[in-house]
Amino acid sequence: MMRKICGFNSKIIRKSYSTVQKPIVTLDKKVAEDLESEVFKPRHHPGTDKAKVVTVPPRIVSSIFKSLKDAPVKGVYRDAQALNRYLKGRHIPPEQNLVKYKRQMIADKLSQTMDLSDEKKQKKYDAKVDKTLKSQIYNWEPMVYDEYKALQYVLGRSAQEYSTVLRIFTEIQNRDPTFKPRSYFDFGSGVGTGLWAASKLWKDSIFEYFMVDSSRSMNDLADLILRDGDENIQMELRNVNFRQFFPASIETTYDIVISAYSLFELPDTQARLETILSLWNRCESYLVLVENGTMAGFKLINEARDFILHMNEKSESGAVGHIFAPCAHNMTCPRLLADDRSPCNFVTSYMPLPLDPEGANLPQKELYSYVVLKKGPNTDCDKWPRIVRPTLIRSKHAICRMCTKDGKLQEVIFTQSKHGKLPYRCARSSKWGDRLPISIDAPTEI
Repeated sequence: MMRKICGFNSKIIRKSYSTVQKPIVTLDKKVAEDLESEVFKPRHHPGTDKAKVVTVPPRIVSSIFKSLKDAPVKGVYRDAQALNRYLKGRHIPPEQNLVKYKRQMIADKLSQTMDLSDEKKQKKYDAKVDKTLKSQIYNWEPMVYDEYKALQYVLGRSAQEYSTVLRIFTEIQNRDPTFKPRSYFDFGSGVGTGLWAASKLWKDSIFEYFMVDSSRSMNDLADLILRDGDENIQMELRNVNFRQFFPASIETTYDIVISAYSLFELPDTQARLETILSLWNRCESYLVLVENGTMAGFKLINEARDFILHMNEKSESGAVGHIFAPCAHNMTCPRLLADDRSPCNFVTSYMPLPLDPEGANLPQKELYSYVVLKKGPNTDCDKWPRIVRPTLIRSKHAICRMCTKDGKLQEVIFTQSKHGKLPYRCARSSKWGDRLPISIDAPTEI
């Protein structure tokens, strides 16, 4: 038995090594010089995300609990957890033509076995068709946020959404320190988590916040939180506007535009693409799109990503925009090309709201998918690969799985003997979501 197992394993090993490719890995020249001059240490190389566990600012937390007023906190929080699970489990709304086609197929099949001779039997037949359709196709419904559901949302979703958006905005700030936005536009602004993150980083430069959410209750709660939970207190931020619809003017642009966790609320592909186009046209510099890190969320982000890139290809004036993050390329996502069957997502660590003062709140993690698109030609020379799965730290080696500038998924096993001390230490100290300051070129078969 042992011989069979050993023989089987040896065949697998020989087969694996016959197709293994050994890439040529080179550390970025400027980064190498700074490391050798001890300007920074490998664990602080410029591709790392320095954010750790994100906590909602104490002032915002205090405002949230004041905004709850007489609502039963434990009951609202219990319902908030149920809402959170429901939102994470949502699927993409089915297209109406698919629903009609599926319904017709079911109706034709049932008509062969059911009696439709009178009105009563016809109603029974229609009910059977509807019931069968619901069991075979996703029954999407738009979320309606009344006052109570808005409270559920702020307790169940605000901490992780704030952490996610802050991480994305921080990368923009770190990689583009000269960017000082003067205006901010938020589609599907909800309780204002995006505004909290933007004001934390660019409060001194932003002079206008334009918030759009179809729910009046969401807008009212977001406004109340910014007033420290008291509607009679003057808001500290300047020029914050809450609306339920897009502004009438299509010529007004904003330096940074964001849509976070809102694409699932749109009924079909046409509505989503029309919204993306409207946001892109209103964007002056950066467009940020964020969704849950599920496969469905990733597909919505990739749909928007490909739509903008396709518009660039058709533009007569040349490239009008490019991907700033997370991709190092403007090509098709390699996870789709390789039939990877897993989403391109990332993770953020956050502290939940302190709903139990006597209990010990522990950091939690949230998966998200996102894309940041930037207007104008691509002048970023640092096409560093991004680590798209957790770095595996082993004895004397580290395994990094990355998405490269060539639009490929590449796994590299870093060792000090093969790649040098500095690249090895950079790889070992990098984590999921970081960019690694290297170039991967000319793979050769072993």
